Amino acid sequence: MGTSASSKGSGKDQPLVPPWADDQPEAPVPLPLPKRFQAFRTSFGKYLKSGDASELRRSLGHFARTSTGGSSVGPRRFGPVYTAGGSLYEVLSSLGGDGAEAASHGLSKDELTGQPLDVVCQLLAEALAPDNGDSDRIRVSIDEAMLEVLGDGDFDPERLDEEAVHRILAEYLSQSIFQDIVEEVGGSWASAPDERRTAEAEGELLELIRVIVDQTLGPRLASNNSLSKAAVHRFLREAVVEIWQEWENADE
Repeated sequence: MGTSASSKGSGKDQPLVPPWADDQPEAPVPLPLPKRFQAFRTSFGKYLKSGDASELRRSLGHFARTSTGGSSVGPRRFGPVYTAGGSLYEVLSSLGGDGAEAASHGLSKDELTGQPLDVVCQLLAEALAPDNGDSDRIRVSIDEAMLEVLGDGDFDPERLDEEAVHRILAEYLSQSIFQDIVEEVGGSWASAPDERRTAEAEGELLELIRVIVDQTLGPRLASNNSLSKAAVHRFLREAVVEIWQEWENADE
């Protein structure tokens, strides 16, 4: 975590969906409302000062409804996240199996086995992150997800069973959403009285996101014994739509 320190957030002239991130480029993007981040950032600032969980929920409602355009628009911001997530599933499942699909991405199962996990995370991120504005976000999300689920130490592909791969995917999506929100808080991070409170707020936000990702993505993954890259892409997007729908219906 700790991404808030250098975050400035989007400005008023930036589109609701960056063109390179849009997973529905054929559909028109509505014009953003004036001061679309104001209510979100104000509520988040109050949450930083008070620690009131209701202010955090209120800020997420503003984020989903106004800052990102609602559940019909906001999920379009994560196109590269969905695509990389499908590839991440394929590669991790391959590394836990015969390694053939991973090798097609330049990742040798034999060569990765026994390497420090942080080195393997970097190699995975380099292989799967797109060459666009989401590159850093996806790299960090892959890295954090792998380390959160597998811990430190050396890489052992035998640990990549179905449950572990599903947990990594859920953490990857949680980290991606978390980073998007943290970046858009922008200057309101200065409302935190000290660095301890900033770190505490980040942890609370991430945990809230993890819970709702588990509720929305978890059942989709668990109900399918054999997943394809396309299915994972679809499940990630469906989960984000459901999350945005829940948040945008939160009390204003």
